[in-house]
Parts: sequence; structure tokens; C-alpha cells
Amino acid sequence: MAITLEQLELVTADHSKYDPSAFDCGHGDLNEFIKHDCPDQIAKNLSVTKLALHENLIVGYITLLADSITLHPDEQEGFTFKQVPALKIGRLGIAVKYQNQKIGTALMKYAVGVAVRMNIGLGVGCRFLTVDSDPKAIDFYKRLGFVMSIHREYKGRNYPNMHYDIIQGPQIG
Repeated sequence: MAITLEQLELVTADHSKYDPSAFDCGHGDLNEFIKHDCPDQIAKNLSVTKLALHENLIVGYITLLADSITLHPDEQEGFTFKQVPALKIGRLGIAVKYQNQKIGTALMKYAVGVAVRMNIGLGVGCRFLTVDSDPKAIDFYKRLGFVMSIHREYKGRNYPNMHYDIIQGPQIG
């Protein structure tokens, strides 16, 4: 059964209100982040994490932060510079019990909305979503319209950089 963005309540992670200690997405690093590292990053204005609640349970989360992407000359279509402003998906985790229910897609749709609001509502330029993808998640991001970054800066990484054009990419969700 798919869970849509409209069925989720997105709240800023606050461990005094929402206890993530039972959260398990099956990925140790992502579990460790939401349980221990997230509050410090929020306090230092390094990133913002939104918890996805469904029926008052934490079913997933997404962490967003400012970024830029270096484009390869073949990717610079219409740009006169190679560094382009972006919004980075720093972390994305979905509870094991809720995986394959489109929650990850819903959170990516939310991220696109944030990038669009940055442009239109806040007047802050943002053209791409970026992610340093876990190799196991590459197919998920490709299905949404992300492409592998081809600039030499990103070659040979354990977590390859991918990007999504919020203007020309396919609609998510």
C-alpha cells in the first residue's frame, strides 16, 4: 500500500518531542544519524531533518542542507558557470516495516517542493537536488529522474554523487 506525502505529517526532528530510539531502516549509519547525530547538526545549523510521521509513528526521515554541484562541460547546457546552487539530501531513511510503500518517493517530492519554495518564495537560487547515494539506493534515485554526476570531482567515490534538475527533470511522484 502506498503512503502519499499528503498522508504524512512532516515535523522537524526534536528528540524531546519525538523519540527515534526504536527507528530502524536496516542501515546502521542512517539509524545512528537519526538517533544520535541529528540534534547536534540541527543545533549547529548544518542541516535540518524532517521526520515523516504516519499515524503518530516515525516511518522515515529526510535531512536537507545547502549545496552546490560542479557540472561537467557536457552538463552545463544553458549555464555560463560550472558551480550551480543545489539542495542536498544528506540522509534519507525509511523504517523497514514501511519500505516499498512510496514514503521515500513522497519525501523526495517534499524535497523538490522545498527547492521550488527557495526559488519562488524566498528568492534564493536553487536548480538541483543532489545526493551522495549509497550504492544500494542508486536505482531508487534513477527511477525518480536523478542522473550520475560525471564531473571528475565525483569520480571514484564510494557514495556516487547524483543530481536532479528541478526544472527539467521528470515530475516526482
